[in-house]
Amino acid sequence: MPLQINFTQFVTFALLHMPHEPHWEPFTKLCSPCDISYQYIIFLDTLTEDLQFLMSALNISTINSKTRDNRGPREGVDPSDDLTLDPDLLQYYLQLPPYLMAKVLHTYTLDIKLLGYQVPEVLNAIAT
Repeated sequence: MPLQINFTQFVTFALLHMPHEPHWEPFTKLCSPCDISYQYIIFLDTLTEDLQFLMSALNISTINSKTRDNRGPREGVDPSDDLTLDPDLLQYYLQLPPYLMAKVLHTYTLDIKLLGYQVPEVLNAIAT
């Protein structure tokens, strides 16, 4: 029988018990954006659009792979402007206790700033 855990348990495990696991490590630690001058940054959230831009910028006509967005487009939201937390995911973050929400925000502060994401005010309020 598979192990069943809730979101709070998952976040606790990922942040407190496996802080150096690459899957949960902040991008700013993995990719050294301050040490390497990247020409392009591709978001998984907008992978299809980003790859089209990259192909155009590099004069590439085709890529031999199937691509898809990491998540489906949100109705009525331009994907290039969509850097906020999906409301369906927000409900999970609202379940986190204040100390854990503070840990999430602290751990990913540089990623959030560098990549232009916006933290809903309600989550900032939980963490304080």
